[in-house]
This record gives sequence, C-alpha cells and structure tokens, in this order.
Amino acid sequence: MRPLIGLTAALLLSASPTQAQSAQASADRAGRIELAIGPIWVGRTSFGSRDANETTGSGGTFRLFSTSTELAGVSGLEGHVGVRVMRGLDVEASGSYAKPRLQTQVDSDFETSNAPLTVSDTIRQFTIGGAVLWYPRLQPLGTRTRVFVRGGAGYLRQLENEGALVVTGHEYDAGGGVKFALASRQSGWWKGIGARVDARVAVRQKGAAPDDRAHASPVVSASIFARF
Repeated sequence: MRPLIGLTAALLLSASPTQAQSAQASADRAGRIELAIGPIWVGRTSFGSRDANETTGSGGTFRLFSTSTELAGVSGLEGHVGVRVMRGLDVEASGSYAKPRLQTQVDSDFETSNAPLTVSDTIRQFTIGGAVLWYPRLQPLGTRTRVFVRGGAGYLRQLENEGALVVTGHEYDAGGGVKFALASRQSGWWKGIGARVDARVAVRQKGAAPDDRAHASPVVSASIFARF
C-alpha cells in the first residue's frame, strides 16, 4: 500500500488549493477512464459435509468417516479498469489474486481414534472478469460521494498442490458500494482521485469445489482510484 499512498499524496499536492477544496465537483464525474487498486477480503465458502460409506455383506451401508470441506476466508489484492459509457453508467474489467486455504475436516472415523483431523492446502486463486456499475441519482452522503450498484461475471482459476493441479470455474457477483471524491480538476493529465468501497456477494461454480453446485461467499474491498 505504500506506493498507493505515495501516489495519492503526489496527486493531491499537484492540485491547487482551490481545486482540492472544490472536490464537490466529484472526482468520479471527471474524466472518462478510471484505474483503481486496493485490498480485498473474501469470506469463508462452505462446501458442505459428506459421508464415506462402505457396503456391508447384507447390502446395507456402514459409515467409515465423514468429512466437511471449506475454503477459508482470505485477504488479497484487487484492481479495476473502468470506462464511462454514458451518464450514470460505467463498464469495468477487474482482476484479483488471493491465497486461501482449502480445508477438509475428517470426523467420526471408525478406524482411528485420531479424529477429528484437518487436512489443508494453500490455493493460489486468480479471477478476471467484467462488470457494469450503475449510479442512481442519490447523494445520501453528500455531494462528494456517489453510490453505485454493481453486477458482474468472470473466470476463476485456482492452482492446487503448489501449482501441480489447475482447476477452473466461473464467478458471478452482485452488490454495491460508494465512491468518495478527494480532489478533481478540469485540466492536467489526471482529472480526479478518490476512495472506493465495495460490498458484494460472489457466487462461484466448479473450481476447487468438490461438486458442480454454486457456492456463495461475502466479498469486501477498498481501493484508491484515479480518473483520466
């Protein structure tokens, strides 16, 4: 985050006092292209529980053990590249990187007294996709802020066993957020800077999941943006 803080400070210092104080023109409304980067937090994803059953001589079933699997919550890095297509509507491409742990807990093991046991592996997770941002005509937090609603879809790529196994899937998300203008100006190579906070629900299918069902998790991100 240090380079981000340094860049933000340099941009603020390059604006005149009048420009910095007149951020009510909204840095988000200035310029057509937006670049943003910052940390992201992805919540826990549960894949449910399963039993390992053995067929008995009489044709019945006998449970040897049960397992529950989850992808633990993790923090990472996310970036956005957005383009204003019309008033109140942006399209953007985004990508993220994180290293969550895939954890399986073995319980009720008939053949050992060591249960419960937890087996885990660190996964390198990449996402890339696109989204649409719609800005309703609301200003509940003042003239420097813009509230937005976001919906998107993307590609999920996860590397297991130190990259030996590659699995892919899909990700869909919906939510919203707010952008806060720090400074804006009419001339110069940059037109505005500010801060952005997103909160959404991400639904992933396939990938490291042991089934093809959709699994949801909360996602929260914060970033510094610049508009050009």
